[in-house]
Formats: sequence, structure tokens, C-alpha cells
Amino acid sequence: MTISQSGGVRAHLGEAPVTLRLSLAALMQIEQALEVSGLEALSERFRSLSATDLTCVLTALLTAGGHENAQALAQAAAPADAARAVLSCFEANLT
Repeated sequence: MTISQSGGVRAHLGEAPVTLRLSLAALMQIEQALEVSGLEALSERFRSLSATDLTCVLTALLTAGGHENAQALAQAAAPADAARAVLSCFEANLT
């Protein structure tokens, strides 16, 4: 996975190359979906994500990355690919 100058992270969901981006809008959408407020609470919440939670997070990051079919991509992703992609995006943008 690589990081672009715009904060986007290139990843693969199966065979499909995708770009994930952590924008403020995506972060806000993720906080709302997971019912948390702030990065510390989000970090704690990430320790026990359900498949539904992971799909919501991945969808928000794919949408911010410019994918019109973000929800379909997220729902079709293998759990390990989804988790790696989400983790890479957060690490690239928040460290």
C-alpha cells in the first residue's frame, strides 16, 4: 500500500486496486456510524468492530477516496483485506 500526496492510500480489496482517504467528512461519518466522539473514543471503539462497523468505516474511506461504488466494494471485500486497508489509511493519516 502506498500513500499519495493528497492523503489517499492505495490498497487492494481482492484483485481491485482502490484508494482510501481519511477526510474530515469521512471521519465525521465514521464517528456517527460508530456512535463515538473524538479520536480517542474512536481508537477504543476500533478494538471491537463488528463486520457491519468495518463495512461502514471502509465505505466512508472509499467514498472519500472517490469511489462511486464504495458500498458495493466494501461489502464485497474480504475481512482481512478490509481491516488491513482501514488500518493503513488511519496510520498514514494520523501518525
